[in-house]
Amino acid sequence: MIERTFLIAKGIGKGKESRLWSSGINTWNDFMESSDIPGVKDSKKAEYDLLFAEAYDLLDDRDCYGLGEMLPPGEQWRLYGRFHDDVAYLDIETDGLERDSTVTVVTIHKKDDTTTLTCEKDLDAESLSDALDGVKMLVTFNGRCFDVPVLKNSFPTVDFDMPHFDLRFGCRKAGLPGGLKKVEVELGLKRDDDISDIDGEEAVRLWKSWKKNGDSRALELLTEYNRADTVNLVNVAEETYDRLVRQHGF
Repeated sequence: MIERTFLIAKGIGKGKESRLWSSGINTWNDFMESSDIPGVKDSKKAEYDLLFAEAYDLLDDRDCYGLGEMLPPGEQWRLYGRFHDDVAYLDIETDGLERDSTVTVVTIHKKDDTTTLTCEKDLDAESLSDALDGVKMLVTFNGRCFDVPVLKNSFPTVDFDMPHFDLRFGCRKAGLPGGLKKVEVELGLKRDDDISDIDGEEAVRLWKSWKKNGDSRALELLTEYNRADTVNLVNVAEETYDRLVRQHGF
């Protein structure tokens, strides 16, 4: 999808992008090889040709950061198909529901590895940076509004500024409204019975039960819940991305 994305060029919005696709200009290469583009002046075409050539160089270098900077934040999902193998799926739990809450559990799931870090055990800036090593893109559910701002507040030295596919907004665009659990039900994803009824408020209660009473079962359930939230993002992201691509006619 990223090679079909003309939104990286200033002056090309979604309407003009759709018209380019309809006229048979489906990729940056199609644009560059065409001698005449309807609605684009020759001087502007020359400028765009240079931009698309630069974008191809970034793609060849697998520079997801560079390509992400060319895109509006809400369109960075278009990078997912090309950088799928370098994605980190991330979810956090906190001791409250505000942005200044303490992060209690973080899971980072990558292609061949899942890391769960727990407050006052192994969660710190170094362990987070290690878990994110090599990651080119984040996938979350509502991470732009909550998870990433909370993490930045708690761990300001850790880099969370890579391109971001936030499924809260991607799912809505793809016809999958509601929270993560509702989307999972819609897609036929199931959780183990012991965590099926846990939500964000219950996650806070479980952490407090662990902290105040040393309830190891509470921490076990919280960890299991957080890992399920994170690992399930893989199937949700795949389906959401496929739906969004189809919506764009590809």
